[in-house]
Formats: sequence, structure tokens, C-alpha cells
Amino acid sequence: MKRKALVLCGVVGLLGLLSIATGFAAEATKIKASEVQFTSATQCTYPRSPALALGLIAAVALAIAQVIINVATGCVCCKRSQHSSNSKWTIAFVCFVICW
Repeated sequence: MKRKALVLCGVVGLLGLLSIATGFAAEATKIKASEVQFTSATQCTYPRSPALALGLIAAVALAIAQVIINVATGCVCCKRSQHSSNSKWTIAFVCFVICW
């Protein structure tokens, strides 16, 4: 069981680091106002930038990490036992909804 938990934490940690790195890289490569070229009074041209792809990779990595954590812990959709109607389960459910 400990080995499985370590592997899950490692995978989620790597996905988190990937998300951080690609998020900062997307911020660093975004188009600045001075780089926009105006072709006419009503049209402008944006140069190509890897910022969109990097931002999408960061978002997908976080979504995958979120799914892995939710499935591994048996939260809401993959529950392994019946939940009781106590306040701790209600708090856990509220946190689950907020984190998504």
C-alpha cells in the first residue's frame, strides 16, 4: 500500500511541476502589446506564440492530477464506502466541488 501511495504522490507531484513550469513558460512567452502589428485602422496581426499551447498543457496536467487524486482517494464519484450524513462528509464534498 505504501508503494502505491508513493507512486501516486510522485506522479501527481510530477504533473504539478509540469504544470508550474509550463504555466510560467506560457507567461514568459505571451504576446506583449508592442508586438502587435496593425495592418489597417480596423485590423491587427498577432505574431505566433507558444503561450496558448503551454497554457493548455498546464491546464490538462492539473486536470489529470485532480482526476488521479479523486479516483485514488475514492472521493464522491468513486466512493468505496457509504458516506454518512455527518458534517465531515459535507465539508469534504464542498471542498471537492470548490477544487474543481
